[in-house]
Amino acid sequence: MLTLALAAGICHGVEDPLELARAYFGPEEKLKAVRSIYYQGKIIHPGGQADGTFRLFLKKPHFQRMEIRIGDVQTITAVNGSEGYRQQILLPTGSGRVGILNSSQVEKIIVNTVENLFFLKGTEFRSGKVNFLGKATLQGRKCYKLKFSYRDNKLFYERYVDLETGKIIATQDERGIVVYQRGEILSGGVRFSKSVESYRAGKHLNTIHFDLIRVNTAMKDEIFDFPQ
Repeated sequence: MLTLALAAGICHGVEDPLELARAYFGPEEKLKAVRSIYYQGKIIHPGGQADGTFRLFLKKPHFQRMEIRIGDVQTITAVNGSEGYRQQILLPTGSGRVGILNSSQVEKIIVNTVENLFFLKGTEFRSGKVNFLGKATLQGRKCYKLKFSYRDNKLFYERYVDLETGKIIATQDERGIVVYQRGEILSGGVRFSKSVESYRAGKHLNTIHFDLIRVNTAMKDEIFDFPQ
């Protein structure tokens, strides 16, 4: 979602848009107090039916675990800060398989984790930089356009920040996937999106509706490690 590093390549004049975006999420003391975030919701097919369930565990500094259940199959993707895995389990039998994530996959998940937990302050942890790309209009709304890039621009997120409110309207990554953020949920004094809609080449991929978002839920480090 979010990251920033004033000492990591920010262009002159970008501080104001970044501070505007950061302020949208909540007061500085609330953002700094966030140690973990738990998301729970439903994955909705473009046709409107509920396709599955979604849970996401984020913990500072670089821990992430995502659980997706569609029918009788649960997929778990987790990174413990240095390595990660993806596991598929057939729930009725308990059988399944585990694959090891490659370094690029691990880095993308870590960057995603940092951007969510540090609210626009965190690119320096992953040798990233932020560039101000000017202004743009998206869905009739005037926005600042910011680019958060990593790994010599092999991994990046371009964000559209509402000029008036600071809300991030949409994010596009290096794969061409565009994620629109809708509505809001308040948790721990911090604003989060109520739902996110993903598109590629104009095709609606899915929507995740969040039923619950909790800040600073206790999480053991073990849930991010490889399964036994």
